[in-house]
Amino acid sequence: MESQSKNDPLARLSDAILSGDKVSAINATNEALQRYSIDDILNKGVLAAWATFVSLYEKDPVGTLKTWDAAYFTTRRVLNLIESSISVRDPLFSVIVATVRGEGHTLMRDIIATYLRSKNIGVHCPKIGITIDDIKEELSKKSLKFLVLSCIDPDTEETLKSTVALVRQLRPDVKIIAGGPIAGKIGADAVASKMSEVYAILKH
Repeated sequence: MESQSKNDPLARLSDAILSGDKVSAINATNEALQRYSIDDILNKGVLAAWATFVSLYEKDPVGTLKTWDAAYFTTRRVLNLIESSISVRDPLFSVIVATVRGEGHTLMRDIIATYLRSKNIGVHCPKIGITIDDIKEELSKKSLKFLVLSCIDPDTEETLKSTVALVRQLRPDVKIIAGGPIAGKIGADAVASKMSEVYAILKH
């Protein structure tokens, strides 16, 4: 197993995200795509950067927030590059990966969407928070098997509960997976704390 030296592309990717250096992040991602799985790039590069960000935020909230935008948009560029490298095949089935209206934390939603696409799963990931009307068309498709909800903001708890109830009325066969700090409060069928746990539930 390769050690993650500072010259390793995954370490460089993590550093570039934290510093908001888009060019270095893209270069590191391109190199990592030649050497590592997408799982490793997301877990040891992208998510490692954000784990460090959270740690820094706990020590210096005001100072860390000044770099949030640059880190976020650098991460978006990285996710777009990763998705462009994924071979398009006939998906095994489809899922909705979403947040509800009022949820301001959308990055984990987008990371999970990229991860699941790399697993040959069809992913519908609205870029704004959803209401039930926004996903009725997707819910009508027989290929849809799961709804994955990212649940971070406590203020969205009631909206999440309502969404879960309405989805069950329309498609009782669709399994609902929730992740995030309030995931256990919304009545989902399963709660996952890692991307790998989401995928394990999808495969079950």
